[in-house]
Amino acid sequence: MKLSLSRYQIKLFTLCLLFGAIPVIVLGIFSYLKSSSIIESKVLQGNDQLLLQTQTQLENTLKIIDFSIFQVASSQAVSDVLQIPIQAKDFPLVDKLLETLQRIQIYELGIRDIQLINLDYQWVISNKGYVKLDEFSDASRLSSYTLLDKPFKWISQVSDGQNGESKHSSITLVKRFPSYSVNPSALLVTQMSNQELFRLLPKSSELGSLVILDENGEIITDDLKSGFDLALRNSPLFGDVKQTPEASGYRIGRIGPEEYGFTFRKSSYNGWTYLSIVSIDSITRESKSIGWATIWASVIIIVLIILLSMQGANKLYSPLRTLYQRTAGSDDAPDPQEPQDEFQAIERRMEKMSQNYIHMTSHVQRLRQQLKPFMIFKLVQGELTHKEIEEQLQLFGFSRKFRWLAVVAIQIDTLEQTRYLESDRDLLLFAISNIVEDTVLPEHRLSPVVIEQSQVTVFSGNHESVEDFKAFMYDTIKQVQENVLAFLGLPVSAGISRPYSTYDCTPKAYAEGLDALKYRITKDTETILFIENEEPETQMVYFPEHLEKQLVEAVKFSDERRAAALLKEFLQILSNRELTHNQMQNWLMKLLLDLLYIPELPDTAFSSLDTNAIPLYVQLKRLNTVQEIEQWFTQQIIEPIIRSGEQSNEAPYNKISNEVIRIIQSEYDRELTLEECASRLNYHSSYIRRALKKSLDINFTDYLLTYRMEIAKKWLVETEMKISDMAQKLQYNNPQNFIRYFKKSTGITPGQYREMWFNNKGGE
Repeated sequence: MKLSLSRYQIKLFTLCLLFGAIPVIVLGIFSYLKSSSIIESKVLQGNDQLLLQTQTQLENTLKIIDFSIFQVASSQAVSDVLQIPIQAKDFPLVDKLLETLQRIQIYELGIRDIQLINLDYQWVISNKGYVKLDEFSDASRLSSYTLLDKPFKWISQVSDGQNGESKHSSITLVKRFPSYSVNPSALLVTQMSNQELFRLLPKSSELGSLVILDENGEIITDDLKSGFDLALRNSPLFGDVKQTPEASGYRIGRIGPEEYGFTFRKSSYNGWTYLSIVSIDSITRESKSIGWATIWASVIIIVLIILLSMQGANKLYSPLRTLYQRTAGSDDAPDPQEPQDEFQAIERRMEKMSQNYIHMTSHVQRLRQQLKPFMIFKLVQGELTHKEIEEQLQLFGFSRKFRWLAVVAIQIDTLEQTRYLESDRDLLLFAISNIVEDTVLPEHRLSPVVIEQSQVTVFSGNHESVEDFKAFMYDTIKQVQENVLAFLGLPVSAGISRPYSTYDCTPKAYAEGLDALKYRITKDTETILFIENEEPETQMVYFPEHLEKQLVEAVKFSDERRAAALLKEFLQILSNRELTHNQMQNWLMKLLLDLLYIPELPDTAFSSLDTNAIPLYVQLKRLNTVQEIEQWFTQQIIEPIIRSGEQSNEAPYNKISNEVIRIIQSEYDRELTLEECASRLNYHSSYIRRALKKSLDINFTDYLLTYRMEIAKKWLVETEMKISDMAQKLQYNNPQNFIRYFKKSTGITPGQYREMWFNNKGGE
């Protein structure tokens, strides 16, 4: 029987697949997110490190410039010119100052010009030389220089470029003299070239683009793509970075359609902001490649998991399949109502098997109960060894703790004058066995059994003495006899063996119980016989041979009355003497043999005794009482022998009569006489006459005339023969004699007989 759909196998496969696939998917997602997070973190860390490196590198350069300018400001040449209004005579000092200024304007520092502006004396000294302040080209910015709130300040100068984009020009360092004066008297302005200052800064890469803002949030330098700086300036994220008070940080936002990440650091030295802008897509591009690699790896692993899950589910399902198949009988027809789930099907079948098991268990228990009598039967018959007896007693739950055992055999005394037939004897014995089972408690007996013509029970007890045990058995059997008489209306007798102590002696005890019953020949019905009380002492007893011979003679001469009287006398002598059972059986057997072999009687006298049924000696052994023995000998032996003898004596007469009848029936149309027949049979006519009289109770002439009349009737109805021809053929002298005799025997004449027969035939 097969399932149309193995649901549980699919469930196992799904479970195995989930157990394998879920960790892979979770691990793939986790690894993708983790790798993305790590890449983003690394990029951010790289950007932050790059910003820090850029800031450090640039600020070092700026600090070197600042320090160099500080040295210039502290030099004697500057001190000398700042205290005087410069006249023609003072130009050597100016030259000396210019020489000092030119000495620090090295290419590596990117200094393009240094201007010393004296606000008190209104002059400016720069690389272009000495000029009046009112002639200075950057005079418009002096106002902003004088409003500085710090001793020095880095200022970016920005100009507008093409398409509205900002163009970066230069970076300016402005120092006041004196440094902490609210109204400085001089300014030292250092102009630097962006190209030289920012030439060592990193260019745009996958780590992002670098943007430097001044303290006002204006872009000093960047490596952004063309047109991107305007979108950057207009983005809210850019304004948030400029306005945030945080010294460093990271922001994510959109610039146009794309998402960017801003990493920024603000300098405490000059207030500049170092900003790294990186596209999130560029960061996640590697993550996507890792994601695709993870997806393909997960797909491959999941395919392997599917294959392994199918194999594993099949392995796990194999015991269930075997159990499912084994719980279904090979000859079971498919049940359309059977559930498709294997466990439900197995549960249903297990319930059915459980019911079958309960049924079989009860059946086995019934068989076991039926086997108990069989075990007792084998025990009583001596067919069990000592070891087998112990095993069987333990198997059937019989107690082995006892002091006394005895076998009780119960037999029906007689079925005469009861409502039962001999054919009912076996059923009656089983009914008696049931009564014994109900009367005797289980702890005092083994299971009652029926063996041949006896009901047999093994009694057990733990009485203090043998006498107590025997008294217990006597009272119990008495109660059994009363119950049998009350329920079945039968008299029964019981034979009890000698008490014994081991089950090995049961066969011997069974024989003793049967022997005890054999002594009820001399007892009344419903007796209880203990073998030790009934078995007489061995003594010499002589057989009544003279009485037996007289009985045989009476049978031989067919004297039935005398034979009955002699049989009663013989049995009376048998029952009055102290004989053992074997002696009684021997005497009865000798009487039977002497009656069966009377030499003067022919063999035909004993033919009626051969019934091909139960042998006579077996029937004789089954007889229990003197009355049964007398009745059996009379009805089964003596009367049949006498009747058979009488029939044998009459046999020669029957043979002669049959021969005479044969002659008459074959030669009725001849002139026959008794003397002629006697001569032909070689007997005297008087012997023939006596034989006919003895066998047929008729004489020769009457039989001949009667047979000729029967032939005449046959000719009248079957032929058209004339009556005169019939008379002649049947040896009558004239037709009148024939007609007269026919009318005398039938009441009508031959003609009337023929006419009446034809009339009856025509009416039909």
